[in-house]
Amino acid sequence: MIKKSAGVVIKNKSVLYLRKRGFLFYILPGGKVEKDETEREALVREIKEELRSKIKILGKIGIIRCKGFNKGLETSEKITLSLYRVQLLNKIIMSEEIFDKAFITHKSMHRFLLTPVGIRTIELLHKKGLIE
Repeated sequence: MIKKSAGVVIKNKSVLYLRKRGFLFYILPGGKVEKDETEREALVREIKEELRSKIKILGKIGIIRCKGFNKGLETSEKITLSLYRVQLLNKIIMSEEIFDKAFITHKSMHRFLLTPVGIRTIELLHKKGLIE
């Protein structure tokens, strides 16, 4: 099982998703929690790497456990994803590894290729009233 920490950045009732170069799916900012690292430390490190931004962690939203895909459809793995609502403290400057970004709503999610974890996250955020 892979343990990940993800940042939920909400703007105008939509949530920020990223697509990394070489990846098929849009994913939340964040990534794998390394050995001897807390979920929060991993989140701060990953968002700084991906978006060149410092963050303020506003609170934990929840945990999603399910199978997910990494780079493509050929590899699925069990993922535990801890979701944290975050505020970006700087303007988004995408790193070289990020190909695209999108703010996604529950209504618009069918337009984007999302992992099962990504779909469940959108559904959870919508149910909690955080996104449209």
